[in-house]
Amino acid sequence: MSAAVSLHGVTVEAGGRTLLQVADFRLTAGEHVALVGPNGAGKSTLLRLIGGQVAAASGRVTVLGRDVADAAPLQVRRQHRREVGLLSQGLHPVPRLTARENVLIGALARLQGLDAWRSWWRRYPPALVTEADQALAAVGLAEQAGVRSDRLSGGERQKVALARLQLQQPQLVLADEPTSALDPAATRHVCAALRSLAGGGRSLLTVVHDLALLPLLADRVVGMSGGRIRWDLPRAALGHEHLAALYDPASADAVVTGPMPASPSVSASASASVPAARAPGSVHAGLLSQAGTG
Repeated sequence: MSAAVSLHGVTVEAGGRTLLQVADFRLTAGEHVALVGPNGAGKSTLLRLIGGQVAAASGRVTVLGRDVADAAPLQVRRQHRREVGLLSQGLHPVPRLTARENVLIGALARLQGLDAWRSWWRRYPPALVTEADQALAAVGLAEQAGVRSDRLSGGERQKVALARLQLQQPQLVLADEPTSALDPAATRHVCAALRSLAGGGRSLLTVVHDLALLPLLADRVVGMSGGRIRWDLPRAALGHEHLAALYDPASADAVVTGPMPASPSVSASASASVPAARAPGSVHAGLLSQAGTG
């Protein structure tokens, strides 16, 4: 299948520091991939690079068939306007617009001619307004369609952003910790909506902080630390030792491309350094039994 994203020999630098070094990464069209790793691993930087928010210092970056490595970030974002959808806690709906108006923003790149001109005055085709209301209903916000976004809760604003993506109809969705700060019910709803949105051959690349969400969001998992990809595996092949290696300083220079042999010393030190809720030992029985299914 064709590649939605392809990176070769890529580096991202800032302030004299190298934030990201990727020798090779490929996201196939229709694939759902999660990026995991400790804080500062380079996960969000990788998403920002693909989304056109930061530029590569070197290497080749191809997104949906376009080589964007040499393009200015603003130019890349313009090219991505219709085909690449972004979802993160930092991309809030416009506060003074209603939920419906925020959702309709997602369809701006689809409008042409007179409809595009009228959108500047918030006048949209009736069929598009109906589509926006249906998208809000799908995420459980039918009754909040006319409510200003600054009066919605954090979880409701995230659902508005999801509904906006539904109207955008992107081919590639980049989600940076989309369930951060959400309650369990909202988290499940957002995960289900993301998978539904990414159906039909669309690609999904998600930064995941809570490893228990992997079965809901990804079929393939990429482990990162120190700005590099350490391993890249099908979710069913994910093991305790892979997660442990991400959090063990002794393994910082190890790049793993296949199943790692179990290492008692790595596992022991990692379990001590990772927060209990996400320590490899604590997720092995529960998470990995789920990760191998579906």
